[in-house]
Amino acid sequence: MARWYRVGEFAALTGVSIRTLHHYDRIGLLRPSAHTEAGYRLYSEQDLLGLQQVLTLRYLGFPLRQIGKLLGRPDFDLLASMRIQRNALRDRISELERIDAALGQLVEHRLASGAWAWDLVVRASAAVQEGLEPKGERMDKYYTPEQMQQFEELGRKFPTEEREAMEQAWTSLIAEVRANRDLNPASPQAQAFAERWDQLTASLMRAYEGYPELSAAIGENYRQGRFEGHEHAPQQADFAFIELVKKARAS
Repeated sequence: MARWYRVGEFAALTGVSIRTLHHYDRIGLLRPSAHTEAGYRLYSEQDLLGLQQVLTLRYLGFPLRQIGKLLGRPDFDLLASMRIQRNALRDRISELERIDAALGQLVEHRLASGAWAWDLVVRASAAVQEGLEPKGERMDKYYTPEQMQQFEELGRKFPTEEREAMEQAWTSLIAEVRANRDLNPASPQAQAFAERWDQLTASLMRAYEGYPELSAAIGENYRQGRFEGHEHAPQQADFAFIELVKKARAS
């Protein structure tokens, strides 16, 4: 028999405050599945899964508006989302372990010698800074000042909503591809990934029409592997999987 929870019970069970649950309901992020005749909220066991998605995505840094769009997609796959979240959390764990190791070396050297090792201070600072930087957003590392100006000019030509929609579509697709690279390239799901990839690539190329130098610089950065390890940028393994899928389609 299905279990139902009043808002207070749901809050106590999950550790989320009643105020937060009310807020999620108001903005449409997590609405209770039912209400009593008196109008009190009733949450179902299925709502527990919805709340888990919201909380984990928030922990990973997604804004509430983007979470709402993602969960509201008609093709949203709960299990695929959980696999993606596990991969992202593993990356976060690895990042924290690197920071912990750098700080550990710094502290151990100080305790053993009574002096600071400045190279270890630098290493610890670099490890923390790497964790603070959103992956893929330090574009000035990879482009000339003139190219950065072109990016700004290009950004002014497109409405913010259109640009955010394309970024979100790429982020979602890349995450789904990474969580499913073990698929048979000839499978319908893999083929659907490749079709979405082609559509988004075509849209991106149209956006860069009139900026051939910028388009070439982006391509060269990818060929040089400069975005490897960047969470939101396609990786060589992602490109390789899509190529396998296209070859399977052609054959």
